[in-house]
Amino acid sequence: MAGAATPPLLRIGVLALLVLQNTSLRLVMKHARTVSPNFSATAAVFACEILKFTTAIAVLARVRRSLITALVEVLNYRELLPMLVPAALYLLADRLHHVSTRRLDVAAFQVLSQSKVLTAALFGKVFRGRDYSGRQWFCLCAIACGIAICQLADIGVDTLEPPDLLGVATVMTTSLLGAAAGTYIEATLQRGSGDGVLWKRAAQMAANGCLIAAGPASRSNLDGFVFSAWLVVALNAAGGLLVAAAMRYADNVLKTLAASLSIVVSTIAATIFLSAPAPSSRFMIGGLVVVGAIYVYGTAPKVVVETR
Repeated sequence: MAGAATPPLLRIGVLALLVLQNTSLRLVMKHARTVSPNFSATAAVFACEILKFTTAIAVLARVRRSLITALVEVLNYRELLPMLVPAALYLLADRLHHVSTRRLDVAAFQVLSQSKVLTAALFGKVFRGRDYSGRQWFCLCAIACGIAICQLADIGVDTLEPPDLLGVATVMTTSLLGAAAGTYIEATLQRGSGDGVLWKRAAQMAANGCLIAAGPASRSNLDGFVFSAWLVVALNAAGGLLVAAAMRYADNVLKTLAASLSIVVSTIAATIFLSAPAPSSRFMIGGLVVVGAIYVYGTAPKVVVETR
């Protein structure tokens, strides 16, 4: 089911839930790191993948009216192995992410990371046959700039140091790999019809995620897993399933915009619910740019044409 054929209310609903999930996750993670700073991130990732897999399998089994049928369908190696491609791309992107954080200062990293908004659109145009109007490209650039302003305001930086070239290269490569993986997943999820396609693909992605996360998790334990840490696991799992739904019923660019909007919303929510410092005027300007640009992007004349 292509994003263009999706009922607008379904698309908006999925994206709104993704914003809510991202916002909730940021708030809960901040609280969890305060009350239990030493809980293992690798163990949390593995637990998240297991929860995603079991949830997707349970729903697919209900759709297929048989757990055995669902398992056989998901573990079909001809379909399971191709889903290793985005998993490998995300794994490589994660490794490069760590390199870039070591090579760049926080401010430069936060600014350059916003290139993911544009790379998602670029891959959509090249590999999914989408066409964006000049207004939409302008909005995407404005969103990237607005988020960069918000991030810089968050860390209290006024000027940028000249960035390390290797650090710049790794950040840009990370954005390209993330866009490639997202476009691949979007194409996979939008092929086929029926209620079970989403859950089958989600289970297959989670199965590969379990395999990749099992190694690092084997060297960790569950020490420090208080309630809020388990809530982080649950919200991460819900986020993975919502991302899959966003890829199927919307597209990779809209998914990226939902994540960008959640950065603004979560900072304001942290002020209200966690007594965090009030956002600065610079943050509010950046936030207004993001919200306004997303609105204009969504109401721009539709010129999206999918040919692949």
